[in-house]
Amino acid sequence: MSDAQPPLWQRLVWYACGAFVLLLLPVLKYAELWQTLPRPQKLALAVALGAFGTACLLSLFMDRLASWSAAGKALIRSFAVLSLFLVAAVTVSISLPRFMLIPLVVAIALIVPLAISPLGLRRLPLAVLVLVAGMTAAYSFGHLNMSAQVERTTRDAYFSTAFYPLHAIIREGWIPEPATRGGGLTLIGDRPLLGTGDGHLYLIDASASGEGFKVTELPTQVPANREEFAKAFGGSARQPKRSMDWREAGPPRMQTWRFRVADVVAAVEGDQVHLFASHHYWNAKDQCFVARVSELTAPLADFEQSVANAKWSTLFETTPCVPLEGPDRKRGKNAFRGEEIGGELLLLEDNKLLLTVGDSGFSGMESTQIFAQDPAADFGKTILIDRATREHRIFTMGHRNPQGLTRTRDGKIWLTEHGEQGGDELNLLQDQANYGWPNVTYGTEYGSNVWPHNPHQGQHLGYRQPTMAWVPSVGTSAVATIDSKLFPVWQDNLLVGSLSSRALYRLVLVEDRVVVQEPIALDKRVRDILQMPDGRIMIWSDDWALTLLEPASQHNGTSLFATQCLGCHGIADGMTHRLGPDLFGVVGRRIGDAPGYDEYSAAMKAQQGAWDEARLDKFLQQPAAAVPGTSMAFPGVPDAQQRKALIEYLKKSEPIDKRGVVSAP
Repeated sequence: MSDAQPPLWQRLVWYACGAFVLLLLPVLKYAELWQTLPRPQKLALAVALGAFGTACLLSLFMDRLASWSAAGKALIRSFAVLSLFLVAAVTVSISLPRFMLIPLVVAIALIVPLAISPLGLRRLPLAVLVLVAGMTAAYSFGHLNMSAQVERTTRDAYFSTAFYPLHAIIREGWIPEPATRGGGLTLIGDRPLLGTGDGHLYLIDASASGEGFKVTELPTQVPANREEFAKAFGGSARQPKRSMDWREAGPPRMQTWRFRVADVVAAVEGDQVHLFASHHYWNAKDQCFVARVSELTAPLADFEQSVANAKWSTLFETTPCVPLEGPDRKRGKNAFRGEEIGGELLLLEDNKLLLTVGDSGFSGMESTQIFAQDPAADFGKTILIDRATREHRIFTMGHRNPQGLTRTRDGKIWLTEHGEQGGDELNLLQDQANYGWPNVTYGTEYGSNVWPHNPHQGQHLGYRQPTMAWVPSVGTSAVATIDSKLFPVWQDNLLVGSLSSRALYRLVLVEDRVVVQEPIALDKRVRDILQMPDGRIMIWSDDWALTLLEPASQHNGTSLFATQCLGCHGIADGMTHRLGPDLFGVVGRRIGDAPGYDEYSAAMKAQQGAWDEARLDKFLQQPAAAVPGTSMAFPGVPDAQQRKALIEYLKKSEPIDKRGVVSAP
């Protein structure tokens, strides 16, 4: 045991190390600078630093000698200080999350006593190393780009669908990660324009040849005051990283990061571009929020630069302005249902613009108001706006969260919207029609088997019926009309995006009825769908990826397997069979001997040896000639180069998933 007096500077180094560790915790957790952290996290950080700092100061003035007995006393004293701070925090309703509380306990239990122990005096280099690492991390997160740079990748995938094998070019990392979900796609001439959920705008060059793909950020942003809204409620403008943080669990909290830009649409008229964006707007003076449509006009020539000097103006704003506190607020754990903005835009003739507006949770369940059935409220409606006079009127009512709008070649307007637990709908819009929400729905309340407002459970009586309803919900998002020559068999079909089932749905309409529904499993939360001038389909998804879909035309091994083999065979693990045996590992496998597959013909079972490249080539060329009596009805692949490509794919491919998605190796 040592009775030496520890040098003051050594103790301060230890204390600084602990303080830096605590200071960095919320920054590492939320990937945001300290000044932009949510108010609750700032208060929690202040409590943690206060407890640790007080324990350090008491030890500094009371523990004069470096000894193990002094370290033990410092430990007991420090935990007493921590207890007082925690009691005070609970009293004023400040909670310390686990990611901060556990390191605080560790810091107080180790650093304060270690600084005056004999071991602490001999391990100063370790403290310096921790301090340097902490300062480096602080500099990296505080002064460099907070969002990690995601590598730009481009990959191909193939999907087996009715009539067309689809070739998908998936570009990930080309758009910087938005702070929140949302946004939409539109066209400026023949170039797509993307508006993200946080208001950034990107002009995209995507030639049909696939060469020269380019993304250019425009020098303007949609005027949604997201940061001001988040600051007003001590929340964050950036969506959480963990999936569990999206759920309304635990104590009440305002999900301020759901404040978003919902859609963008552009009208090119002569030499001018009129850009419209739907978004939330926080009225700080009256402490309430609205949904807005903002407009920007700029010359078409040199549009990328000219928008920098263009000014946004307000074309439309919903009424009423919705408070988030007080008797008229939405109750529950989260008073802001920002994901229910609706916000889809559709340009119509005669200078008209159609806007969808969600009810933002005011359905009479957690609120005293029922917006969708209130003719004095714009929420839960579609709104027809005259762009010239800025006058507006309710077009349809009785909607929950209308996410998609499109118009077919016959002039009919189709809308997709979210139900609650089930009851997602496809609706054919008729002027002045009422679609019933929240009085009727084919869905039920979350966590329940009924919908309390509906007097006839499971029916949709008294209001305009949906053309189609999904039970369970698929999380319908955008809807687009296919009317290009690139997909002649799909002419006038609808493509509906899905969030929860991560897919597209191709709908065939006959006399305003859906007679075919085909899911296309993209494995992406589809946010918006845009048909390009050349007929290709661009998808904007919540993983901030851009996907281009077109009919597969290249005869590489991947596309050949998708078009020639996927109807009967899969590539999973060599044992997950379909109509035919699974072909994973088929090269080198004994003929007629796939584990667990017992549907081989007698002719195939009689074959000797294993599948090598030569035997596969002969079989693929003409199966019936290579194995007389085979039950395989496939006529074969006459082209030698295509057979070679297909065999190479079978040799190198990795397992595909059960949805029929084939990725290029």
